[in-house]
Amino acid sequence: MNESVPSIHFLSAVDWPETTLRCEEAAWDAELLGPWRDLERRSSSTSFFQSPDWCEAWVEAARACGQPETPRIATIWRGRTLVLLWPLSVRRLSFCRILHHLGEPATQYGDVLIDKREDRDLLFGIAWDMVRNWHDVDTIELRRVRDDTALASQLARHRVAGSQASAPMLDFRSLDGGSADGQRTGRTRQALRRHQRQLAEHGPVSFALAQRPEEQCLLLEHAFALKRVWQQEKGAVSAGYAHGASLGCLLRLAREGWLLAAYMRTGDEIAAIEIGAVSQGRYWSLVQSYDLRFAKHAPGRLLFWHLLECCPELSIDVFDFLAPAHRHKLEWANREVPIADYLIPVSRRGRLAATYLGRIRPVLRECYHLLPSGLRQHAGKLLHRLG
Repeated sequence: MNESVPSIHFLSAVDWPETTLRCEEAAWDAELLGPWRDLERRSSSTSFFQSPDWCEAWVEAARACGQPETPRIATIWRGRTLVLLWPLSVRRLSFCRILHHLGEPATQYGDVLIDKREDRDLLFGIAWDMVRNWHDVDTIELRRVRDDTALASQLARHRVAGSQASAPMLDFRSLDGGSADGQRTGRTRQALRRHQRQLAEHGPVSFALAQRPEEQCLLLEHAFALKRVWQQEKGAVSAGYAHGASLGCLLRLAREGWLLAAYMRTGDEIAAIEIGAVSQGRYWSLVQSYDLRFAKHAPGRLLFWHLLECCPELSIDVFDFLAPAHRHKLEWANREVPIADYLIPVSRRGRLAATYLGRIRPVLRECYHLLPSGLRQHAGKLLHRLG
């Protein structure tokens, strides 16, 4: 607990039995999970990545693979009721300590959980002051903050800036008849059918959903193996896939029933795999892999085509492809949500770290993508170590 932050008293417009707010850094333990789940149900946030299930799965997987997290959980309590929770963590970058969302680099959206009955601006202001006064933090790096979240609206008030991108999604609620196929032009549908006929030359094409956790775990391991082959072939590096906790985190979520897994076969071979998390009528596309032997037949696009047609009967209202907005995602989407990264130095050393993270690292990444694929394989390991 940060003892420098006093309790704050005020009378709320809401008829609460308790009017005392207590702001503190909470310990990472099992006793917090119950109030956390209660707050999640009372929060307006729709992000799965600040849920206790995602965060606990990541922390346990990170510990198991020898890359333990250092969680920093900012909380505000009204009496005995948790009304704000912000799951954060600290990592070292040379001589600097960087505060970021818990679960980096796998966490896809950053947000803060706030009880929707509360004064959002007031609570975030209290939490922000506490976080900025953590003396062992040099820079606050908040990545992939959606423009439609409480966190984005609050950060805009502080006039901090970072890189911009967007996350494509398909909102079935705004489709005529609820069918994703209506999004496609006749030419695109013809191209997809042609790809499927060509893929069938290797064996009968079939689409299936993996219902049992054991089957989903096997698909996850196979998908990660396919992704490693793809990365080696392309000389590509993904910080999320490279982290030792990524597979373990998803395996735990599969065993707990949070995932949906789909796959496409051609004969006895798995051509493509798509796996994501499902919660509150939303799907987050976490893993996409395909067998390079069938790449010219667009198995990933075909799998999206079949899976999206199943979404209404699976009670999925929004299919979130996640950033970045690649062409194979945009062809299915009917809206995009802007997202941004924010860098806020809070010490002299932090200003150096922010300069590296905000200016130098993007240039290094651009140079990396210009390298021949053979050199990228070696340079990618160095870039990953540099944060």
